[in-house]
Amino acid sequence: MSIKETLLEQFNTCFETNGWFVAVKNAIAGISAEQAAWKPEGSDNSIWSLLSHMNYYNNAYLERFQGRHFEYDISDNDETFTQSASEDEWKAEVERFAEIMNGWRRVLESADESKFDDIAPPYNKSKWSEIIANINAHTAHHGGQIVLLRKLQGSWNPDKGVS
Repeated sequence: MSIKETLLEQFNTCFETNGWFVAVKNAIAGISAEQAAWKPEGSDNSIWSLLSHMNYYNNAYLERFQGRHFEYDISDNDETFTQSASEDEWKAEVERFAEIMNGWRRVLESADESKFDDIAPPYNKSKWSEIIANINAHTAHHGGQIVLLRKLQGSWNPDKGVS
């Protein structure tokens, strides 16, 4: 299996195809804005804030992978964990996630294998293959947090994966 094929398989498992864990698309399916904004006492993050954080960084690296300049417009990572309150804004955040991830799939599928050996500019000294593997792991990590939050709030259906 090539690096590209491995990264695509990893990407699909993190995004939408449950494997050893629940994919993020499935973890956020069917929840309301109220459920997405909920967080247990003592917790810093909600489902919504986790998704906005993933959207911020996944979009930043998608832009860079496509050769576009992307400068962070934040001074601190905590600023990426945002949320609002309306159902429409939640739906927009979920749609943005799907757009970003479908964009990633398109560029990964169409990329030449040699692209994965290129250094990921402008701030990294790592190859794109390493950056994308870390993006996939980051997505899976936060997906697990989302499932845990849903379990804590009682909105998780174990038939959807991970009892």
